[in-house]
Amino acid sequence: MSSKLVITIARQYGSGGLFIGKKIAKDLKIAFYDKELIEMAAKESGLGKDFIEKSDEKLPFRFVGGFTDMFCGVFGAQCSENINDSIFKIQSNIIKNIAEKESAVFVGRCADYVLREHPRCINVFICADIKDRIKTISENLNINSAAALKEIEKNDRQRNKYYRYYTNIERGSAEYYHLCVNSSVLGLSETADIIREFAEKKFIEK
Repeated sequence: MSSKLVITIARQYGSGGLFIGKKIAKDLKIAFYDKELIEMAAKESGLGKDFIEKSDEKLPFRFVGGFTDMFCGVFGAQCSENINDSIFKIQSNIIKNIAEKESAVFVGRCADYVLREHPRCINVFICADIKDRIKTISENLNINSAAALKEIEKNDRQRNKYYRYYTNIERGSAEYYHLCVNSSVLGLSETADIIREFAEKKFIEK
């Protein structure tokens, strides 16, 4: 690919955003980033991967005392008043640096907002019918439908609060995305194909 292209994917829990993002990246032969960003943030911050994963796309919590003091001592004046803010800044800088160097697909982590000034970025929001989301989560977690619905509500609530906290924007509002797609309509593979074709028409074919 002659020019860099970035695709960000925000998604409802259980809508297949991870599968779709991976397929797009594979078909376009570009990099894919999701949990990889956690590992990169852990390496850069010196914090444990498990610790960062627990705070991933969740509303900030606060620590007091020695641990916060130790963390802020590492980051000096750049350290915010809570650890999650610092992790968000680290991940955001990683996303920006990657987007400057290579074409990539990013899933979650407010990447659409972080890269809002990137000249060749396409922001996508993926939703799905609730029955399909329940089926997906039930199968993935091996739980019944009622438990799956609770997981969906909990994860969507956490992601919405996280996104609103760092962007002051309601996640999923159509005006903030280039493309909003219901993956239940055509299925995951064809949804990925549509997004890829959209990206090719907007950037690659020009």
